[in-house]
Amino acid sequence: MVVPTKTNYCNVSIWFKMQNQFFRNILVLPFAAVLLYSCGFGVKEKVNSAGNAAGQVAGEFVEGAVQGASSAFDVKVDLAEKLEEKGIKLGKTTVSSDSTGTDNLLTVYVIFEKDFEGTVIAEVFDAKGMEMGRSVQNIRGKTKDAQFVDFRFDPRTNIDSNCKITIVE
Repeated sequence: MVVPTKTNYCNVSIWFKMQNQFFRNILVLPFAAVLLYSCGFGVKEKVNSAGNAAGQVAGEFVEGAVQGASSAFDVKVDLAEKLEEKGIKLGKTTVSSDSTGTDNLLTVYVIFEKDFEGTVIAEVFDAKGMEMGRSVQNIRGKTKDAQFVDFRFDPRTNIDSNCKITIVE
């Protein structure tokens, strides 16, 4: 600790600042402890209640963000009228990545309202309407059947949220 003298006025200023900080800390800590102790358990319950409310808000925010992100990444899939006339309907569709790490795997839940056997083609178009990928699958189903069908595109085909997909015969 620096003891003030006439020759080291700078050190005196530092010494008083250090002493001031030290005494402030000495007085604040016990005062805070006495204040918290005198409040009793009511403070703890209020803190827990506030934490609970904050947790609920955070949970709802995360849930909303997940829903928003999933709807932002929904890809529009159109089914050709010719296939609809043959009894094909589409259920849930998802886009995911295969082992290459690009979103090039389209999974479609196909519902058969009539017997069907044939080749279908999934075509991917970018935001400007330019074709960027095709995948061909042979499918077969009886009336009232349904199945998941995977359309695996070239690894360079990355299906984004602004892409449009058409399934034709």
